[in-house]
Amino acid sequence: MQATLNFILSVVVAFTSLFGLLGEKYEVFKDIRYGEAERDLVNIYVPENAYDRDYNGCILYIHGGSWQGGEKEEMSSHCKRMALKGYVTATMSYSLCNDDNFGEVTAYTMVDEVGMCIQTIKDFSDEHELNITKVATSGYSAGGHISMLYAYAHADECPLELAFTANRVGPSDLSKEVWGSYSLASRLTGVRITDEMIENGEAARLAADISPVTYVTKDSVPSLFCYAGLDPLVIAGNRESLLKVMRESGAVYTYVFYPLSAHGLLLDPWSEVIYYQHLYDYCETYFGY
Repeated sequence: MQATLNFILSVVVAFTSLFGLLGEKYEVFKDIRYGEAERDLVNIYVPENAYDRDYNGCILYIHGGSWQGGEKEEMSSHCKRMALKGYVTATMSYSLCNDDNFGEVTAYTMVDEVGMCIQTIKDFSDEHELNITKVATSGYSAGGHISMLYAYAHADECPLELAFTANRVGPSDLSKEVWGSYSLASRLTGVRITDEMIENGEAARLAADISPVTYVTKDSVPSLFCYAGLDPLVIAGNRESLLKVMRESGAVYTYVFYPLSAHGLLLDPWSEVIYYQHLYDYCETYFGY
C-alpha cells in the first residue's frame, strides 16, 4: 500500500513539475563572477514579474559534493522551481578543499565566499533595478553545512537582510561524538589534529568552530531543514544535534523527516511535498510575498 501511494505521489510531483516547466517565464544570467578564485561564479534566475515588484527576495542555493566536488548547475532545478513561483534565485559554485590544497581552502573560505556572492547579488539587483532586499541561504549536503554556518554565525555581516535558511541533509555538528573522529574537522579547518590536541581539548574547539549547531540561539534566523532516515553519509547524529539545540535555544524552526530515504531524499515523495509547502510558507512569511 505504501509503495503504491509513493508511486502515485511521484507521478503527481512529476506532472506538476512538467506543467510548470512548460510555462517558464524567467531569465538566467549565467557565470557572474563574484570573487577572484576560479570557481567564484554564480547563476541568477530572474522571474519576469520580479521587475514589477516593489521589492524582491532571493534564495541562494549552495550545492553539495563533500566539500570537494559538485557544480552550481546541480541546484538548477531548485532555482527554476522557485523562480516559477516568482522569487529571484541563484546558485553558486565555491572553492573546494582536497589533499592538494590542504589548509589553503577551508570551511572559512567557503563561508566567506557566500558573503561575497550575496554582495554580488546585491550589486546585480542595483544594476537591474530589482530591489532585492532580503536573501535566504539554502544548501544540500555539504552545501547545507556551509549555508547553515553562514546563516547562524554570520547573519549580522550579510550584505542583505538574511530572512531565513532552508537546508537539506546538511552536516550540523562536526564533533568526534557525531562523526567518530576529527578527520572531517581537520580537513575543513586546515589543521592537522594531533593526539595532544585531542587530549587538551583543542581538537574539540576546532570542530565546534565550524559546526553550525555552535552558533544557534533564540535570535537565529528561522530555519527549515530536512534529514533522511536511512542516510549513510550524513548520519543521524547531525539531525539529533540540530534538533536538540533548536529546542533548547527556542529558535524558530521547521523540521521535515524523510523516513524511507537515503542521502538523495528520493523515496519519500509525500515528505518532499511537505518540505516544499513549508518552503513556500517561509517565503511568504519572511520575504513578505
